[in-house]
Amino acid sequence: MATMKQLIVGFKPRTRRSDCLKLHKKMKTRLINEIKEMGIHVVTVPNNELRSCLSNYASSRDVLFVEEDHLIQVEPVTNTTALSSLEKVRSTVATNDPLLESQWGLAIVNAQGAWELARVSPISARIAILDTGVNHDHPDLRGKIVHEANFSNSQTARDVYGHGTHVAGIAATVTNNENGIAGMSYNSAAIMNIKVLGDSGGGTLSNVAEGIIYATNQGAHVINLSLGSQTSNETLRSAINYAYNNGVLLVGAAGNNGADTPHFPAAFEQVLAVAAVNQSNEIAPFSNYGPWVEVAAPGNEILSTFPQQTGEPMTGYRVASGTSQAAPFISGLAGLIKATNPVLTNGQIRSIIQRSAIRTISGGTIRFGRIDAMRAIQLTRDAISQRQIHNFPPVWLNTKNAN
Repeated sequence: MATMKQLIVGFKPRTRRSDCLKLHKKMKTRLINEIKEMGIHVVTVPNNELRSCLSNYASSRDVLFVEEDHLIQVEPVTNTTALSSLEKVRSTVATNDPLLESQWGLAIVNAQGAWELARVSPISARIAILDTGVNHDHPDLRGKIVHEANFSNSQTARDVYGHGTHVAGIAATVTNNENGIAGMSYNSAAIMNIKVLGDSGGGTLSNVAEGIIYATNQGAHVINLSLGSQTSNETLRSAINYAYNNGVLLVGAAGNNGADTPHFPAAFEQVLAVAAVNQSNEIAPFSNYGPWVEVAAPGNEILSTFPQQTGEPMTGYRVASGTSQAAPFISGLAGLIKATNPVLTNGQIRSIIQRSAIRTISGGTIRFGRIDAMRAIQLTRDAISQRQIHNFPPVWLNTKNAN
């Protein structure tokens, strides 16, 4: 039996569905999924007919683009760093999370100062985690997940791989609950668990695109994309344009190639690209960098939530490194900003994060610098009190070379 491949076919606006189906029949492909908001059809084709189908679809007057539905794979969350070896930091705010002193990342970005200034209650922002799922029964995440959907090849939205649960905890774990860690957004943001990667950490471009569209339609304020590849594609670009045009702030991990190499979807213009810094406020050796990367956040040896193994103490937390861990610091901060002033647009929130960043970091080039949460919230509050929100237009336009 021939190996099957998936193609993504983007049809021009107002193309009749019947014409789309006729084209698939002519190509002898099988329709397996549709993303109606973007006029996209996902079809399967035998591997030995892939090239001819790509060419034939591209020559159709009804087709806007056609491309292979590539796989995306995220790295596993390994437990190579012992919790006891983590650098301890002094807490300046009265939270009762016992592992807060091991969260150096929150200290370096002045998260606790931001919590004092922000409006942290009640939950008013929604952060969609597009990943391997999020475990809703984790003691430090219980009650924070307000919506779940599964676009992966797994049976449920539950996280088996661990990557999504780790990312979610950084952004929005329950804080001040006498348990585990504190989240960047304190208690101002809820989690939308949008599973787009399967139980082995992999998924397709069409899975991710469908998740972006769905999260947008379900009212996400922020979408965290701790995933990607070095391949640019029209499918993700279309989904991201849809989300941005509908008011969503998109946050993407810059990638872990340790080079000035664009990583998608973070390198798309509408996505806030995030690099990782270490405890010395240096760009981490594994992190991508470059003028297309806007801000940096802690991403080395980050403690967060992990699917808990029954009967084994402290298995519900692990330490991991990567730009996947840096991105949710930004998503959590965006949630905190949105909760502090709900009328802010996605472009204004992005501008505040950029303008409040600290430029004094060493290593590869980052356009604005490392985030400072307290400065960002202070800027938000100043804008509210002075009614100066209109003075914070997006400053990111035409700065990326993502073609």
